[in-house]
Amino acid sequence: MDKKRVRHQPLYDCLGEVIAFRRKKLNMSQEQLAEESGVDRAFISNVEKGKRNPSFGVVASIAEGLRLRLSKLVVLTEECNKNRAG
Repeated sequence: MDKKRVRHQPLYDCLGEVIAFRRKKLNMSQEQLAEESGVDRAFISNVEKGKRNPSFGVVASIAEGLRLRLSKLVVLTEECNKNRAG
């Protein structure tokens, strides 16, 4: 695994957590989020698990599907990451 991926993995893990939390809060399935965002359901599943690192454009599409501004999704992800770091 390359050093950048390892260094940023906690951030990707938090992104997945935030996406899953918001999706569940909206009572959406991964399939519904896939339809709303135009992102493959299996890819969303892997993002939520921290197994895939989505591009900026994909994150923007997922945010839209979650009815969030991209900036809000980023802020929530940063807060999660900061809380984990202690």
